[in-house]
Amino acid sequence: MSKIENHSIFGSYSQNENRVTAALLQILKVGGTEFISDFIGSIEEVEFPSKEISITTQIGEENNIYDGLLECDFSFRIFIESKIGNNKVDEKQLNGLIKNAQLHPRTYIIYITSDSRKPYKLEEKANDVERLFWINWKQVNEILKNEIIRPESEILSFLITEFEKLLEEFNLLDNPENRVQIAAGGFGENIAEKYLFYACQNERSSKESGYLAFYHKKAIKSLFKIENVKESTDLNEEAKNNEKVAQYLRERESAYRGDRRKFYLLKKVTPEDIGKKELPQFNIIHEGKGRGNAYTMGVYRYTTIDKFLKAKSTADL
Repeated sequence: MSKIENHSIFGSYSQNENRVTAALLQILKVGGTEFISDFIGSIEEVEFPSKEISITTQIGEENNIYDGLLECDFSFRIFIESKIGNNKVDEKQLNGLIKNAQLHPRTYIIYITSDSRKPYKLEEKANDVERLFWINWKQVNEILKNEIIRPESEILSFLITEFEKLLEEFNLLDNPENRVQIAAGGFGENIAEKYLFYACQNERSSKESGYLAFYHKKAIKSLFKIENVKESTDLNEEAKNNEKVAQYLRERESAYRGDRRKFYLLKKVTPEDIGKKELPQFNIIHEGKGRGNAYTMGVYRYTTIDKFLKAKSTADL
């Protein structure tokens, strides 16, 4: 069976980022000026120029008096930069966009990513340019579907439906907060249980997730809520504000010399976190036998929290 993207009208670009961006631009073009205005205005905190024409009489300006003035400030430029994947903001590229925006008034930068939260690199640049805004692909789709779609426009409705198919094909509509990341190893599990963090190789690839579980001795018996994830972390620096990390360094890794690690801040799951009255006992068994049949070794596995809570064996994940 062929992929859905091969049946979509948005299929002329080889790179996925270019494909979804071109699809969005096509929708905005078909929607027209008012549609674009509504779309931009639906992005959180964006104050878009008014498209109303103000009419005044006997207006004075720089020692001149006009009998009448018709004025509209609905002029603008919009830079759209899109990324597929988490933590993909290119700082050098972002600085270039900001520099260009600072040279031209009424320039907006809309940065679209897959992240569920605004990337830190964009937060850092908030004071450098007035009109830098962020949104993720899921929110883009929700705006198009729920806020500004016009029932009388069959073409626009068709394009938005096709656009949603494309986002689904690229897994851009999932909910990271409901994803469980499953790591291998008893050592990491023990550290998480006692010190409420998990540290691994710096810049190790992973999907944004809401939960972390550990596979050890042919079973998964623990679940943690991920509070925060930071790249390139010096545990000595982290220990200054986290007594659990400081305790770990004293008790388990006193020879640590500052090598950078990817750091997960964890908390123990509560019944409220998973919508239960009581916390269940986790014991998800892996039934694979023989060498090379471990559920996971060096690569993370993923499932949803709903599947995790119902699973009896790893086959259910």
